[in-house]
Amino acid sequence: MTSATVEDLFINPRIITRAKIRGYVSLCSILRASQSELQQKLALTAADVEQLTTAAANYILPQKLSAWEMQNTDQERFLHITTGCHQLDDFLGGGIPVRGLTEVTGESGSGKTQLVLQLALYAQLPPISGGLGKGVAYICTESQFSSNRLQQLISHIRNKYPKGPKSYTDNIFVHHVPDMDNLVDCVRYQLPHLISSRHVGLVVIDSVAAPFRVEDRRERNTTLLLQTLGYRLHQLTSSHNIAVVAINQVTAAMGKQSLYGLEGNTAPALGLSWANLVTTRLMLTRTHSFVRTHKLLPQTTVEFNIRKLEVVFCPWLRRKSFSFIVTEKGIEDIAMSTV
Repeated sequence: MTSATVEDLFINPRIITRAKIRGYVSLCSILRASQSELQQKLALTAADVEQLTTAAANYILPQKLSAWEMQNTDQERFLHITTGCHQLDDFLGGGIPVRGLTEVTGESGSGKTQLVLQLALYAQLPPISGGLGKGVAYICTESQFSSNRLQQLISHIRNKYPKGPKSYTDNIFVHHVPDMDNLVDCVRYQLPHLISSRHVGLVVIDSVAAPFRVEDRRERNTTLLLQTLGYRLHQLTSSHNIAVVAINQVTAAMGKQSLYGLEGNTAPALGLSWANLVTTRLMLTRTHSFVRTHKLLPQTTVEFNIRKLEVVFCPWLRRKSFSFIVTEKGIEDIAMSTV
């Protein structure tokens, strides 16, 4: 079973044995029970039950910080990864935050994978250039890794930052997972070791929705697995001071406005169970407008579709939107005339 169990806790073995004998194996079952119920059914003292429930809560839930603690915490905790576009970085308050869980959602072709591929490269730059100077764990769940596009972006980033890493690809660790059980197990067991041993600073999941949408929800309760995944990701970003970015798909929405007031006929997949675990939600869309640019060699005119990135919710950013285009160099600000 991929959910956390009492055996994962570092507490008195006597308490663990008593909980297993009485059927309180999962941490969720322990936290759902009252203190008096656990004392009675496990035949433990109030101090033992307090030790058990405290350890279970600390294991499942990420550490919380007060506003005062956040203000006085070392500034290294609140780093950002540059997106490669200065205007977009300014729009996001510095780039993609190295805190919490960032979701990038949107329709197919809106630029989601483009954005995370750039992050996978720029995260390897030194902090003075807007990166972390660390490696990247890239978890694929629905398609092959976009290696061709990555190589195209590498050629441009080398021209922009000639003193960057000698090899960008050597620092991107790609792992393919076929279903939600393997995804949760990967995040739970394999990812912590990779982060520590390979000096990883960014974790990308592309995408989080695919393995959960494939499963037959009539046969399995996927909510617990989804929550376990979210809690584990929060634990990793908090304990290792890394950035976590998850791509999410969209699904059909009922009515003119969906959850969080999003207009249109689509909404991020996985519903409230996942949305409540997300710290920052960025939604990308394609518009019906284009911009035109002229190339000198050869002399041609190229049109680019205008896309929009919207901050749906974020604790430190107001709701707003940013227009951009995707060129062979990557994401760029609109500095041309609309046609």
